[in-house]
Amino acid sequence: MLFDEVLGRLANSSGRNVARTAYIHVNYRHITPVGKQLRLEATLDREEGRKRYASGRLLDGNVVVSDAEGLFVALRPGQP
Repeated sequence: MLFDEVLGRLANSSGRNVARTAYIHVNYRHITPVGKQLRLEATLDREEGRKRYASGRLLDGNVVVSDAEGLFVALRPGQP
């Protein structure tokens, strides 16, 4: 849910038309600690027409505990 929220906001940022999540794939790499400050990094990798590809990773220091890639599709005019 964290990746969907962050990557979705990124895909919809900078005045872009609203996009919806088509898919998100998450890889769980290590046990994620609870009660510890983690860092999330996210990038909008590319746009191809209405498709927006984004990726992110969740880090505990230098250890990647999970990473994700997602596809977001911009809505056509009139789509809810």
